[in-house]
Amino acid sequence: MPGNEQHLLCRQGFDELELPNNRLLSIHFDAVKFVFPYQYNFAEAFSEEFINIIKWLKILHKKKKVPFTLESKLPPDLHIVCKVWTIELEDDPFEVKLRDNCELLEDEYHESLKRKRMLDEKIESFRRTNLLLPSEKINLLYSKLAKKNAEIYIQRSQQLYQKGSMRTSLCTWTLEDVDILAIADTSYHGTERVVNRMKLLDPESPHPEEGLEFTTLWARKVRCSVTSWVWQMRDFPQVPLNIRELNLWGFLIGAEQEAAPRAKRTSVVQIDQPWSDFTVERSMPSLKFYHDLTYDMEEMSMAYGPSWEPIMSQISLAMEMVSRPSLDPSPALPWWDKMRLLYHGRLTIIAQHLNLYLRASLDPYNTTEHMEISWSEVFIEWTNGKVLTKGDLDMYVHTASKYDDIRVLHIPHLKLSVNFNWLCLGNPYDHHNVMPCAPDKVPEYSINQEHDSYRAFRSQNLNISYSYETRNSNSTVDDVPTMLLYSSTLRWIENLKMILSGVTRLTKRGVIFNNTKPRKPQLSRHYNRLCVSLNLHKFKIIYWMSFAKQRGLELVGGRLSLSTEHTLTLTNVNDGLKHRPRANWNIGYLTSELSDSEIWLYNCMDEENENPAKSFSESIERSYFLSVNRVSYGREEISKDVVSDEEDTPTHRLVVHGLKGAWTRHNRLVIFSLFDSYQKTILLKKNLSTEALRCFKVESQNTPQKVRSQTNTSINSASAAPSPISNLQSSHAASMLQKLVAESEANPMVFTEEIEGTTREQQLHGISACQTDDVLQKKWLIELVNSQVMLRGCETSGYVIVSAAKAKILQRLHSPVWKDRSLVSKTTWVGSFECMQYYATVDAGVPSPTVDDVMWLSIDNIEERESMVISDLPDLVGSGHSVGGVVSSTVGAVSDSESAPTQLQRIVSRCGCQFFYASYGENMDPSNLEEVPPLPEDSDLWEQEVGVDCFTLTHHDLDMCTNSLQYAMILDLVNNLLLYVEPRKKEATNKLQYMRFQLQLCSVEDQRGPILQLQENIRSLVANLRRFEKEAYVVHKLVLENPDNADYLEELQMLDNKIYEHKEKLNSMNEELTMMISCFKETQIIASRSRQRASSQEKGVSSARRSEVCFKHAQWRLTDADGQLGISDLVLSNFLYSKVTKTDDSVEHLLEVGYIKMTNLLPNQTYKIVLQPTELQTKIPLDRQCLLRIFCRERAPVGGISIKEHLEVNVVPITIGLTEAFYRAMLKFFFPGREGKN
Repeated sequence: MPGNEQHLLCRQGFDELELPNNRLLSIHFDAVKFVFPYQYNFAEAFSEEFINIIKWLKILHKKKKVPFTLESKLPPDLHIVCKVWTIELEDDPFEVKLRDNCELLEDEYHESLKRKRMLDEKIESFRRTNLLLPSEKINLLYSKLAKKNAEIYIQRSQQLYQKGSMRTSLCTWTLEDVDILAIADTSYHGTERVVNRMKLLDPESPHPEEGLEFTTLWARKVRCSVTSWVWQMRDFPQVPLNIRELNLWGFLIGAEQEAAPRAKRTSVVQIDQPWSDFTVERSMPSLKFYHDLTYDMEEMSMAYGPSWEPIMSQISLAMEMVSRPSLDPSPALPWWDKMRLLYHGRLTIIAQHLNLYLRASLDPYNTTEHMEISWSEVFIEWTNGKVLTKGDLDMYVHTASKYDDIRVLHIPHLKLSVNFNWLCLGNPYDHHNVMPCAPDKVPEYSINQEHDSYRAFRSQNLNISYSYETRNSNSTVDDVPTMLLYSSTLRWIENLKMILSGVTRLTKRGVIFNNTKPRKPQLSRHYNRLCVSLNLHKFKIIYWMSFAKQRGLELVGGRLSLSTEHTLTLTNVNDGLKHRPRANWNIGYLTSELSDSEIWLYNCMDEENENPAKSFSESIERSYFLSVNRVSYGREEISKDVVSDEEDTPTHRLVVHGLKGAWTRHNRLVIFSLFDSYQKTILLKKNLSTEALRCFKVESQNTPQKVRSQTNTSINSASAAPSPISNLQSSHAASMLQKLVAESEANPMVFTEEIEGTTREQQLHGISACQTDDVLQKKWLIELVNSQVMLRGCETSGYVIVSAAKAKILQRLHSPVWKDRSLVSKTTWVGSFECMQYYATVDAGVPSPTVDDVMWLSIDNIEERESMVISDLPDLVGSGHSVGGVVSSTVGAVSDSESAPTQLQRIVSRCGCQFFYASYGENMDPSNLEEVPPLPEDSDLWEQEVGVDCFTLTHHDLDMCTNSLQYAMILDLVNNLLLYVEPRKKEATNKLQYMRFQLQLCSVEDQRGPILQLQENIRSLVANLRRFEKEAYVVHKLVLENPDNADYLEELQMLDNKIYEHKEKLNSMNEELTMMISCFKETQIIASRSRQRASSQEKGVSSARRSEVCFKHAQWRLTDADGQLGISDLVLSNFLYSKVTKTDDSVEHLLEVGYIKMTNLLPNQTYKIVLQPTELQTKIPLDRQCLLRIFCRERAPVGGISIKEHLEVNVVPITIGLTEAFYRAMLKFFFPGREGKN
């Protein structure tokens, strides 16, 4: 029809048109509905038979193809208007009836319970009037009721489809108010102009130099509008796709490349007699689309979940009946390669709201359990190999509890870039050279191997990279990326992860269904390398222990940058069964940097009186916990081809600059509560698992079964050796022992041999174990630069600051070592703290629970100073940077303590501290090692310890200075803060001890029954708790709709109280179950331990663990209240304490002090030296002098009671000079307030 005035206006809405007018073909429908019946092969009827007839008619009438040039006739514009457009795929009638019958059975079951309940009530009421009711009559009534239930079910089943028709829809696409306009114009008419447009839309694809020929080629400018677009699956209440107010415009080209000779197949058109059948030639290349389209929509919602996977599989099978797959004998292309082959160009999506729902339930009809990922004001640009997204991202958790509609994540102004790098044998964008092959024209060279027409184009793997970036907005200061987490939401997210990562079952596949096609590959297993880049200008993370917001923490972070690379490898599982390859993710590298971050703790409950019901009305207390100036973390993959040495880069490296921490009573309460809540959750999950009561085998210290031949030879030779007694008598050590005994009988004087070149530190076991040269890998390196931690006690008002200029902690993996004829792994930790200092307030000050008044140290007072340059007033009037120095403009006591500024005194000067820890793990299989270390000689095993866990702490020079208040402050910190044990922990320990004594006389089977019963009770309690939470969720929704309804408010309060009572009962029952399981496992290993002790006594007791603490030199000055005037000096040298735990659970303690000297600094005193050795032994070096030695041996506990087997105290002569004034000064120092008492 000729163009009208409305059509002229429509064409004027398009830019760059050469013709102002054109013919118009306008089609209007009220409703259009396409229905594809179940198992109807529409693809065979339309794509094969109908198209064959069309081609046969063209050949019959000798209609030739007209060249598509600029002079060709311009096709008319197309305008399609439809109010309702519906496309429906019908479902399997058998499965529809199965679903309806299942619903009928479920409803009939509940109805039968109601009938039985009514019959029970009638029988009970009849018994009240007639006591002689025989049981045979009662049984007859119940049998008649069962028969009646069956008859009612049969009757309802027969009448199921009489009132209403049976559901037939598998999935339905419904579009409302569809308006499509396609414009043709001479500016893109003709092959040459269309090909030029194709090159502009798809510049990445190389165009053949000889050009391309097309059998189908058209180009249109399009515009489309749809009011509503809904995709409905079966009768599910939630739809997988819902689009409102969609507007589409842009440029679209359709092109089908001319087929090569091998890409042409033949098809037969069957014609009745007297004519013969006719053979037509069909082209196999697919129709490709080149586009530059823009989608503008008001809202777009998508939903996905594993519960819908079976339905999606059925839809995929039904679509194969609508659109037949290619007849090419090559393996089918995955959907991502099909998109790369058929669609080229740019897609732009502009939406006010874009929502993605991840379903967290296995019930396809569930609408309450899902996660919502919402984009607002979103802009998406999808080009070849890249997707760019901009907008505000929000993430919500929807669950049937009070945690419903919680926004767990908010990222404003997010820029997300996704880059795709397809790894192909050829050019991943060269789709023009992809040509299918007819089944009867497969090349000869491909007969002996699997033919693949898409071999060069098919992607082998995918390298994908994600880039997340936020920018600072001037809208609001608080509008920063925020994450809000609860303990319950974390568990819910973990459950969602388990559901989404599950493997879906196959649907209608196999020989029975005549469908033996291989399973479609997953995109998540197609990755080769995954790169993630994250850049946040600022962020905030808030965590609450519960919805009542009793205790929590907040992380306020500055700029965060993170870059990581992961690689995926698929390894086959060789265990005799059929498995899909196992996916192994490895980290190539990971680097991150965080700056200017703080951690704050929240609390609104008191430690003594915890009442969560009142937490909503009480104010929340916010306290400072931790802050850093800069944190950097790096991880690199260690190559096995590179030999490790001492200078290698560690796998993990963490560097923290400017750390400030505060450990107070309030912080301790919050941190312990958060950790305790996490532990209870883990224990509950572990206690209710099926493996809680599984019997386990205590491994003995024997060589594994899989050993090499040389190892077996060594063990056999060792077993053929003489007895231990004969070996001991013939050894070199035994002869030295006999010689020493003979000399002791002749001469009672024993002189020690002077050992040159070795110090006490070098003889420590922890140091020697960590300094071996068998390092395989440096795993962790942690460095702290200019860090400081504030400690505030519970009973004193002051505080202590511990600082270190540089701290380094290194973890290393060593070669495995032989221990009791078994190979065990070895790991060492070596740490050093340089320029450590302790600062404390001089006077008590005003009590303050917060840390706002803390005087933090500057970098000058933390870093090491090479030269003592007077640069500030405290350096001039105080004691500088040595011990006793004051960090303040005021030195000494002042008259008004309230107005006095805070004074920090250096109570420990710059010193160094080192610790060494060597741990040995479980047995290793020598067959899995590349190189097995040789077995040690028997003499070496006799002379030194092997495979003993050891911890060593060393201080070289320790210079201290404290007054009485600072000493009391340190005692308060040690007793009430560092060594604090919660009363609940003490009570739980006492209960555990009582339960152990109670269950000692019970066998294993007697203990198993109560544990199983308690597990069932806890499971029932958890189910009731979830039911109450769902009821509270429903009532809460009613309260929001009717806020003035008192009944709803009262019911909600009652449910909240029940939920709180159930949680408290659940915690107490879980603690009891944990104790019972612990005692049950202890009962199992008692017999094994007894056998191990018996065997260990036969072969000798050895060391199991060792702890050592060593001070080379320590000096402590006791000062007056001002912190400057000295009272006494105490000097300690060569301090050593060691604790050794044996394999028979016995313990040995050793305490040695080399030298002690105490000096009286009070004026006009008779004795200046209070305590010192009477004389030094001149024949013993100073570093080997021993003034005090205490040795104690404890036997293994018997019934929980420790036994002291041996106690030995050795003291050299000591000279003591004490005055009354010094005694009173010491009494006032250590016990203030008691100096006036007698």
